[in-house]
Amino acid sequence: GDVNSADTTADTALALEIPTTLRIQLFEDAAFTDDVDTYLTRDVFLVWVQDTDQNINPQSKDTISAMAYIGNNRTEGGAAGLVIDTQTMVLTENGETTAVFLGAVWTLTDTEVPIAENGRLSWGREDTLHVVYSDILGTTESGYDTALAIEIPTTVKVQLYEDSEFTDDVDTYLTRDVMFLAVFDTDEN
Repeated sequence: GDVNSADTTADTALALEIPTTLRIQLFEDAAFTDDVDTYLTRDVFLVWVQDTDQNINPQSKDTISAMAYIGNNRTEGGAAGLVIDTQTMVLTENGETTAVFLGAVWTLTDTEVPIAENGRLSWGREDTLHVVYSDILGTTESGYDTALAIEIPTTVKVQLYEDSEFTDDVDTYLTRDVMFLAVFDTDEN
């Protein structure tokens, strides 16, 4: 054959994105196998997003951000449908070219006053978690997932006391003793 270097040629090709529909899902476990639509009022949640056009650099794990909102329960009186807490979440691609983005474990609680962007989301029974992701690259698309807060199931407890400090629990009284009664029922809080 001819070994002349002038016999070489070059060509270029344009790589186009293969768009797919964005997907977002809430999970309850770090293995991302238990997708849910309810959480207990004290629980943890994780976010999973698949977006192929956000795999920007095939040599590294890309990041995206999503936003979590807590909306109040509209059935217990008061103002309806207010956003009571928010949290920006950074999700990291789970491999260099997977286009699957996973978030950290986020805490849901009903024991704290809501404070925006503090790393925890505060809510109560029948409030709603709403996680939104918006992609502005390629074909603009948005996705969201929601979950409802349900009460931690407990049984009611009644305890009788002999003192007003509620420290001396008893099951028997003398005639003319003063009785103090405590009722513990978490779903009536």
